[in-house]
Amino acid sequence: MGRKNKVDKVLNVRGLLCPRPTLMVTYTLDKMNVGEILEVVSNDKCTLQSIPELCDTYRYTLLDSYEEKGLIYYVVQK
Repeated sequence: MGRKNKVDKVLNVRGLLCPRPTLMVTYTLDKMNVGEILEVVSNDKCTLQSIPELCDTYRYTLLDSYEEKGLIYYVVQK
C-alpha cells in the first residue's frame, strides 16, 4: 500500500506493548490540530483492536490501516 494522504506526524511505537502504544497515540493526537493526520507504526498485534476502538471512541477518522513486512500502519485524522 503506502501513503495516500499527507501525513503531518509519524509516531513510531514499534517494540512497545499495549496499552502503551494506544496511550501514546492518544497523547499525540491530543496535541495535534483538528484535521491533521498522524501515521502510527506498530508491531503489537493488540493495536489491531485498540487503535480502531480509540478512533471510534474519540471520533477520529481511521483513514487507512495495513500490514507490511511485519509492521502495522495506521493513518488517523484528528
